[in-house]
Amino acid sequence: MTSTVDFHLPENLTIVNVQGLHDQLEALADEPGCDTVVLQGHDVARADTAGIQLLLAFVLSLKERDMKVDWNEPSDKLCATADILGVGGALGIH
Repeated sequence: MTSTVDFHLPENLTIVNVQGLHDQLEALADEPGCDTVVLQGHDVARADTAGIQLLLAFVLSLKERDMKVDWNEPSDKLCATADILGVGGALGIH
């Protein structure tokens, strides 16, 4: 059985909340039967390098597990920060 899980990214995707977010994302990756994670990014108002690094590590981790990541309405701020850091393509955010 396969399933899709939606995950709402926080308004502040910054170093302040990276640890707690990491734990939540890892739990998603370990969820039995989950084959696709849809990241809801429309609420992200602030993102920094640590937040984007966490997302990149998560996306790469899912690829290694043959899981898929889809984006639903990533905010302009999230896309811009990913592009500035040169990882927008690797995140599949566009």
